[in-house]
Amino acid sequence: MIYLDNNATTQPAARVVEAMLPYLTECYFNAAASTVAFTGADKPRREAAAAMAKLLNAEEPDCFTFTSGATESNNWVFSSFARKRKIGRVLISTVEHASVAEPAAELARLGFEIVEVPVDVQGVIRLDALREALREDVALISIMAANNETGVLEPISEIGRLIREHCSSALFHTDATQAVGKIAIDLQGEWEDVDLLSFSAHKFHGPKGIGGLYLRPGIELGPMLLGGGQEHGLRSGTSNTPALAGLAAAASEAHAFGIQAVCELRDIFEKRLQAVLPQAIIHSHRVPRLANTSFFSISGTDGEELAEILAASGIIVGTGAACSSGAIDGSKTLRSMGVPREIAAGGLRVSLARNSTLGHLEALLYAITAFCGKSAGQPALTR
Repeated sequence: MIYLDNNATTQPAARVVEAMLPYLTECYFNAAASTVAFTGADKPRREAAAAMAKLLNAEEPDCFTFTSGATESNNWVFSSFARKRKIGRVLISTVEHASVAEPAAELARLGFEIVEVPVDVQGVIRLDALREALREDVALISIMAANNETGVLEPISEIGRLIREHCSSALFHTDATQAVGKIAIDLQGEWEDVDLLSFSAHKFHGPKGIGGLYLRPGIELGPMLLGGGQEHGLRSGTSNTPALAGLAAAASEAHAFGIQAVCELRDIFEKRLQAVLPQAIIHSHRVPRLANTSFFSISGTDGEELAEILAASGIIVGTGAACSSGAIDGSKTLRSMGVPREIAAGGLRVSLARNSTLGHLEALLYAITAFCGKSAGQPALTR
């Protein structure tokens, strides 16, 4: 099996699995029990918080509350906001993940004013439109850090400066699910205006079912779950100690992603794809993207059909958001960028990891050209 859908999920690193095993076998005790001083079951949480604080240059480990992942964290931000306020203006972008867009829609049903800020043809948020939408009554802004489909990196530091300039009391949340572990994030530097940040461990070679929310010191949210007092009373429930141990290991070695090598592979693939299939359209290649992501359309093809054919031959790629596959209109992100429906419907996403190889991409290109009726005897990919 050749796996090229790493924006959907990544393979847990060997060190991650190794770190989790003791908490599944020997140290399986409850981290909230009164005997924790003797069992050490609370160690994974401390290590996970410290590792995340180091990875993101946060002020302190206590800035992190752990959840089941970014979807839960995103929902928590919006639901807490709804409980605290009766009315207000909320800004999101037109390309947000469903775990932001749908909670925002729920706020709209409750009477909040939701404004979707458009992106340009490359998928970058239009700062002029954002500036115009930033009125004094704006209370929450949620803009993703990196797009899960195109890989586009949004200008988080510029967005933050605009928010502080025009509505300094508003909360700035970013869904950084695709960014954490793939790009440098400095919450006390360029990202100092971010108040809340969501992440999931399984996007950077950690386990599924664990993630969290960064809250800048002084920011308060209402409790998400009541009934046990875990996570400083914000998210009750028995701590997932094996997953926390895995998260700590994944965060500790996230620097080993190998960005330059992965970017070189991606660029080689895109150059070769356009050479053998001139009708291929590579989206958002003119703006900063995640180094591992290539999102393209081949005119006259159906992305879902091609993805299924590739899967049947042992090659896994994506067609956009992992939880939104099968949409008959194609990628929401591409449509927000003004891409025609017939082209958007043909979108395929290739997302690499540090264990991806030229051989994997050669096999993918061979299969795509065969599907498109081209000669299979193409020269091999070379650096």
